[in-house]
Amino acid sequence: MNPPPHQMRVRIYDVAKLAGVSPATVSRVMSGSRPVSEGIRARVLEAARRFDYQPSQLARNLRRGQAATVGVLVSDIENPHFASMVRAIEAALYDRGTRVLLCNTAEDTEKQSSYLEVMASERVMGVVISPTADGDDAISHLINLGVPVVAFDRPVADPRADAVIADNAAAIALGTQLLVDSGRRRIGFIGGGELLSTAAERLAGYRSAIESAGFEPLTAIGDFTVEGGRRAAEQLLTQSRDLDALVIANNLMTIGALQALRAGGILLPDEVGIVAFDDPPWASLLDPALTTLAQPLREMSEAVVARLFARMADRTLPPVRICFDCHLEIRQSSRGRMTSIAGG
Repeated sequence: MNPPPHQMRVRIYDVAKLAGVSPATVSRVMSGSRPVSEGIRARVLEAARRFDYQPSQLARNLRRGQAATVGVLVSDIENPHFASMVRAIEAALYDRGTRVLLCNTAEDTEKQSSYLEVMASERVMGVVISPTADGDDAISHLINLGVPVVAFDRPVADPRADAVIADNAAAIALGTQLLVDSGRRRIGFIGGGELLSTAAERLAGYRSAIESAGFEPLTAIGDFTVEGGRRAAEQLLTQSRDLDALVIANNLMTIGALQALRAGGILLPDEVGIVAFDDPPWASLLDPALTTLAQPLREMSEAVVARLFARMADRTLPPVRICFDCHLEIRQSSRGRMTSIAGG
């Protein structure tokens, strides 16, 4: 075993290469989580000594039987939906005596990969992630290391990961049908683009309902942001002067769409009705109050944590995808147009 060259930063991969074992084996030796042969253990410890490699504080805690840490990655912590989800997950983990390492990727794929590398080097006991990029190789690397991964809100590409998600397509179809039943005919959709699975599923739900009603689909992309929602609403209003309803695929785009409607002097729901995905606290405080598609965040959070702990207890469990129905919260923003009622 030759001494390694000087390096600015030693990683678990370097120790594994010098010892002639996998990174997962190095992790097992350092954490003491699983037995290994004395020969392999000696090689790993010698490689670590030559590199002056020190396991993280978490690994030392694990050997002492102290509290474990779970990594939680969210794609946009400023989004009230994710903030509520994280709060519920953190509470459920805390009740089980587990600490949380929270990271916000801000829909940045490079940040996601970087944080996942931190999770791997810190040897967290599990990872809960709402992915920005579902096909990130760093996710597969964590699973290869034996770290359980549970996706929430959005699934990941690696089929070995568990997922807790909402039935996006069915929810949006339900909300769109509500507007159809209220007499709306020119119903636009503001979506988040098709690169994210949630965005594609919600668009599919809208198209299904619109096509079943025999109406023309009217769509615009808002990128799941406030500014994007405003631009998308302006686009639809310009392209379709007779637009009489909007289905909006998340709460941030709803804020932007409301800004555009107010700037245009358009009355809700008399001129344009709205159904929005997500049910933030302010939805019921608006005038008119907002009709929403509410995800059961607490139940979903409890399912995430329960699945994570089940996976940590038995790594051989087959992966599952748990899908929750959304609840349609009918409020004033989706009621029928007054002009339609007056005209009989």
